[in-house]
Amino acid sequence: MRAYSLLRVIALSLLCLLYRVCVRGRENIPASGSVILCANHLHMFDPILMLAGTRRHVQFMAKAEVFSWPIIGSLARLAGAFPVKRGDADVRAIKHSLRILGQGGVLGIFPEGTRAKEGEVKAPFQGVTMLAERTQSLIVPAAIVGSYRLWQPLTIVFGQPVNVHSLCKAGEYDRGEATARLMEIINRLKESAR
Repeated sequence: MRAYSLLRVIALSLLCLLYRVCVRGRENIPASGSVILCANHLHMFDPILMLAGTRRHVQFMAKAEVFSWPIIGSLARLAGAFPVKRGDADVRAIKHSLRILGQGGVLGIFPEGTRAKEGEVKAPFQGVTMLAERTQSLIVPAAIVGSYRLWQPLTIVFGQPVNVHSLCKAGEYDRGEATARLMEIINRLKESAR
């Protein structure tokens, strides 16, 4: 935990030196209980930007390839990130996510599964809503807006926490519909941040 706290401070300090960081909606992240932070994905620094919203320990799901990169892979492990094999149902990653949330932790996920150019929206995976449904965790949608050009504005907006069942018509839960509605919320947050 000490290594995580130190890495968090260093990473956030560097991010704030490189960009004009603006964080809105910190108060929307619950101080306790299981939470899934979920945002659009623009850049490899997005997880660091998400950490600016909370002092809680956030564990990120990251593509398996990251862990083979020199330095970055070691830092990801130290920070508590864990690998997911993309393009397949990764049972090990799902079980690890369920364990984090079952213990009242915070999980960071990018539902599009990969980085997208600013304004581009990729089809999301339904993993976020599946995990929230199974663990009764709240989802905090977030939107990241900016170009990641040096010293330019970079904004993250955290929205109100939502219960996965509230994303569907009453009594008619559908994972696909819930995922689509979640992405609509993230897109509205993106528009509000511009």
